[in-house]
Amino acid sequence: MPEADIDITFDEDNRIRVMPKDKYKATEQLDEQCKAFTEKIHAFGATVQTLVEVLDSESQKIEYEKLRAIGQRNRAEMEAESRRRKQQNMQAIIQEKTQELERLTFQLNSLERAEREQKGLIEKLSNNEC
Repeated sequence: MPEADIDITFDEDNRIRVMPKDKYKATEQLDEQCKAFTEKIHAFGATVQTLVEVLDSESQKIEYEKLRAIGQRNRAEMEAESRRRKQQNMQAIIQEKTQELERLTFQLNSLERAEREQKGLIEKLSNNEC
């Protein structure tokens, strides 16, 4: 038994339609809108993918620069430590050289005194022989 509210019609291509013409047009529009929406969603997905790739690339650059900055900071800290050690080393060398100078000065004074004494003794002995 056919129902009373079902309307069977033919479209412009002579195809049988169970829906009324206006509802069929509305469903076709809805189908087109869905396809357009799907295309927009795919385009949006591609745009988001591109954005994610760009952000990943930028984050890698940032990480590289961050590591480079950390390396430079460590190098600067090591340079300061190296200079401090070098200064301490130079001060130790200066102190050693100062002590060596004092020792050599003392030795020179001792040798000069011994030389004077020997010259005096030679002078004395030379005066006694004559």
